Amino acid sequence: MLNDNDQPPQSRDGIATDEHPRVVVADIAARFRLPGHVITFANEKGGVGKSTLAFHTAVALASLGQRVVAIDLDRRQRTLHRGLQYRHGTASSVGVHLPMPVGAVLDRPSAAQLWQEVLRLDAAADFIVIDAAGADSPIFRRAVALADTLVTPVNSSFLDLELLGRHNPVTREISQTGCFASLVTELRAERIEAGFAPTDWIVFKNRVRHAEKRQGERIAEALQALSRELDFRIGQGLSERVAFRELFPFGLTHLDLKHLPGMSQMEAHTAREIDRMMADLALSFSEEAAPRLAQPPKARRLNRSVAAFSEALAAYR
Repeated sequence: MLNDNDQPPQSRDGIATDEHPRVVVADIAARFRLPGHVITFANEKGGVGKSTLAFHTAVALASLGQRVVAIDLDRRQRTLHRGLQYRHGTASSVGVHLPMPVGAVLDRPSAAQLWQEVLRLDAAADFIVIDAAGADSPIFRRAVALADTLVTPVNSSFLDLELLGRHNPVTREISQTGCFASLVTELRAERIEAGFAPTDWIVFKNRVRHAEKRQGERIAEALQALSRELDFRIGQGLSERVAFRELFPFGLTHLDLKHLPGMSQMEAHTAREIDRMMADLALSFSEEAAPRLAQPPKARRLNRSVAAFSEALAAYR
């Protein structure tokens, strides 16, 4: 068993490529069982929309009344955490109550700190949403091994699919399992061996451009073949729509606009994409409770400041 001071074996570039998945799962099994359902967003390739999906999922779950802890493992970019900070800022500036996940960044990327932060934030959480940085590392492997639901976003590109499996460009048959898929397969097997429930792995087609219909059909065909080989489900993420990015500086999603004065006329089709994504996750709730709305801090707000903030926000309708 690894204790908190043990360091797993590392290669020359600091990546724990020699750490056997059995060691990773044994480390998790030896620790206190975390509360709630763990959803990990992971892919060893960056720029596929992990943080965007993690943020929207955490907010959607909070809007359904679930207690949500959001952990950002990317201590450099901190995209998920910044989104939650912006969200607090919007609630404070406008004086509104928003469904609010609680979150933190893992500044010391270790299993010990991960457990500590989750239990500090909410020891009775219904869901733990983990946004893993796009590179193999000891904490990355533990985040994947912890997942009750593992979400892997991919863009509509064979370059993205290579981490799952390589395809023969002529026959389009799978020629080799990708490095990330191999890691996930081994960790899933070790989880079951250790007595954990099987991980539900879902690959989201994300940032799909409707203009790329022919390429999309080829990717869909390749994903179907990979899903049979690797035992994952296929879901639909969010399209390459500006609407999902333009609200990020405010820490908002289109599910939030109904809480904001004068912003209730949300784009219905954009909100439906979020609803469809949540349906594809197929998560179970004990019951749907009233959203836990964060209380905006009691601070003096100048009317002109509130008006200026609201005007800036209204420009994104």
